[in-house]
Amino acid sequence: MVENIVAQFLEKPETYSIYAFGNGHIHDTYRVENKDRASSDFLLQKINQTVFSSPEKLMENISVTTNFLQETLEGTPQLTVISTREGGNFFRDASGDYWRMFPFFKDLVSYDNPAADAAIAKQQIESAGHAFGKFVGDLRELPIEKIHPILPDFHRVTWRLEQLQAAIQADPLGRVATVEREILVVKKLIPKMTLLDAWMDMEMIPVRITHNDTKFNNVLFDQAHRAKVVIDLDTIMPGCIHFDYGDGLRTAAVTAAEDDVQGVTVDWDRYEAFHKGYLAATEEWLTPFEIETLPLAAPTLSYIMSVRFLTDYVNGDVYYKISDPMQNLRRAQAQLKLAQLFLLKPDLEEVVN
Repeated sequence: MVENIVAQFLEKPETYSIYAFGNGHIHDTYRVENKDRASSDFLLQKINQTVFSSPEKLMENISVTTNFLQETLEGTPQLTVISTREGGNFFRDASGDYWRMFPFFKDLVSYDNPAADAAIAKQQIESAGHAFGKFVGDLRELPIEKIHPILPDFHRVTWRLEQLQAAIQADPLGRVATVEREILVVKKLIPKMTLLDAWMDMEMIPVRITHNDTKFNNVLFDQAHRAKVVIDLDTIMPGCIHFDYGDGLRTAAVTAAEDDVQGVTVDWDRYEAFHKGYLAATEEWLTPFEIETLPLAAPTLSYIMSVRFLTDYVNGDVYYKISDPMQNLRRAQAQLKLAQLFLLKPDLEEVVN
C-alpha cells in the first residue's frame, strides 16, 4: 500500500490523500495532498530500477546537488529531498523497491508545451532557457567528482547507435522490416550527428555538471510565466552544455506533441527566444567554441531521441511507457523529422563542414 510508504516519510499519513500524478515516461509518481489544504503537499515516486540500476547513487547525486544549491542560493526556491523519518534520502521497501519524496510546489506549474498565445509562449521559453542555463552556471563551483555518471554515455550518439544495431540484429518481434526507411535516414545522418562525440573525445568541449533532461516540462513557472524552479534531477551528471541547450530546444521550439509526425515543425521565433534566455545566463563563462557549436545541439539531441525511440520500438517497447503499440514508432519518426528540420538552420553549415 502506498499509504505505508508515505508513513516512512511523514507523520500522520492518514491526513493526506494520495493519487497518481503526471504523465512521466519513467517513474511511478503520486501526489501526496494534505486534506486540510493548508499544509504542504509532496510528490512521492517509486524509482524505476530498470532505468536506474543504482538508486543509492542516483539519490546521492540529487542530494549533493540540491544541498549545494540551497547553501549557495539561500532564499531562492529550490528542489529539495524530503528525508525519511529515519533520516535517509530514500526508503527501500520489503519488495526491494526504492521510494523518494520531494516537496510539491502548489503555487507553481509545469507545462508539457509552451502556451498557445505566441507572446506568452516566447516569454515562457526565454525564461525557461535562462533557468536551465543558470542551473548549470550555479553548479560550476561544485566539484565534478562528487557527481556519479549515473547513466554513462547517456547522450553519446555512437553508443545509442550501437544499441539500435543490437536491437536490429536481435529483432525480437520482427519489426525491423517495417522500419527500414527510418533506419536508412538514421544511417545517412551519422557523419553530422557524431560530431559532438568527436569534439568531446578531443576535449574541444569542456565537461561540466549538466542537467541532461531539459525538457520544457522540467521547469516550474509562476503565474506570471516566469521560470522559478528546475526539477527532475535524475540525470544530473558530467556532460557538455550542448546536451541541455539542445534538449531544451527540442521541446520548447516545436509546436506539436512529441509523437505528432505530421504536425512537428520548428518555430524559429521560439528557437531564438530560448537561445536568448540561455545565452543571457551562460555567455560570460562559456568558451568561444561552445558558443560557436551550439547550433548543432538541437539536431543532435533530436536525433538521439529518435534513435532511442526507434530502438525501444524494435525491442518491443520495454523502456518507455506507451499509450498504444505504435507510439514509440511515431515518436521516432517525429524526432527524426525534427532533427532534419533543425539541420536547416542557416548558420549550421559552417559548424558541420
